[in-house]
Amino acid sequence: MEFSELLNDCLYLALTVILPVVAAYAVNLIKAKIKESNIIADATENENLNEIVKSALSDVMDAVLYVNQIYTDSLKATGRFDETAQKEAFHRAYAEAVNMISDETKKAIERLYGSFDKWLRLKIEASVNMVRKQ
Repeated sequence: MEFSELLNDCLYLALTVILPVVAAYAVNLIKAKIKESNIIADATENENLNEIVKSALSDVMDAVLYVNQIYTDSLKATGRFDETAQKEAFHRAYAEAVNMISDETKKAIERLYGSFDKWLRLKIEASVNMVRKQ
């Protein structure tokens, strides 16, 4: 048996016996590190928070559309939609949105953005601008 054949046999043995053991160890190590780092939990939490915010945004848009339909449109049609009426429309939309958004969602938005009130005011204004463009 030549040296090259012996070397090939040793290499073959190493690859067939040692490589699977090392690969299994590496996979287990990676799984353990992922569990320690909470990557999956963080990703799941981010997805949940995304859904919560999307739901809240939908509620805000619904509130704005509701107030636009029952209050703003009739005042605009009669030419009485002045600054006082605009403020009233905003307050009505704000009240509707607050009633529609759950306490859990309010707390989550507070954690994410610092102030639920500020976030809601900004989103109502953005929604009003979207409604105007339609």
